[in-house]
Amino acid sequence: MNKIITILVFTLFLSVSSFAQMTHTIDGKSYELTEEITGKASLFYVVAEGKYRYFIKKNDALTELTNTKDENGKYQSEYKEILSILTADAAKDISKVNLTLASLRTYIDQYNKASDIDYKLQAERPETKARLGGFAGMSNNPFVKNPNNTMVPVFGAEVEVYDEKRSRHSLGVIFKQSLEADDFKYSSSQFGLFYRFRVFNKESFSIYPQATLATYTFSKSETTTTVGTTTTVSKESGSTLDAPIILGIGADIKLGNGYITLSANELVALISFENRGNTPLDLRLGYKFNL
Repeated sequence: MNKIITILVFTLFLSVSSFAQMTHTIDGKSYELTEEITGKASLFYVVAEGKYRYFIKKNDALTELTNTKDENGKYQSEYKEILSILTADAAKDISKVNLTLASLRTYIDQYNKASDIDYKLQAERPETKARLGGFAGMSNNPFVKNPNNTMVPVFGAEVEVYDEKRSRHSLGVIFKQSLEADDFKYSSSQFGLFYRFRVFNKESFSIYPQATLATYTFSKSETTTTVGTTTTVSKESGSTLDAPIILGIGADIKLGNGYITLSANELVALISFENRGNTPLDLRLGYKFNL
């Protein structure tokens, strides 16, 4: 049941994150428009029948930018008049705007910046940046047999890489150390490769689902078995490389030159790992700063 609920939650996240595309009907056919610029005015485009077609979405209305020919074969440049009307509240020179993706990106980007002081330019050359952080928390190691549902300390560090202009997406490497307890003789050291998508993304606060795509884990465990008056202690250790797609949810809160991080991790694994019967509890608090 826990796995089903978690998958449903992530399905909701993914449906929200589908902002980058929208379905639109052109000449009786449905097309998936790709969102190139997101802001007060959003720029969409689609390649239909081998031709680029461009659309501006503003105030929930979608308008196509057209450039038809008259009877003499001369282009009418209707798109310039359309853009002038749509961006009249922060007028920009439109005389040199061409009906190309690069030119429209620059124009719409500059318009959004002029009409919204909090807007981040998106048409500039991407710049890759990184954040380094550490965390600590408590976990019941839901993918490991844990009869007493014992919570144990976990701590670790991560490096997150992202594009400053399109910072919704990020990739990173994380290290997690899980300690043992008196009634749960299991410890592990794990490296993981993760992907995050910020569904809610503001400078001061963001929320994101996270998928740990691959893990390398070194673990040690000790099991005590008593039969009558005989007690047997068995110890195991080893390492494994897996691609489990472990799902979690996190949030960043701006503080100083970095962010306080809150996360609920290891909610479910879609491949390889199985929950061992306990409700997943892997809660972490940390801080990461901009490099």
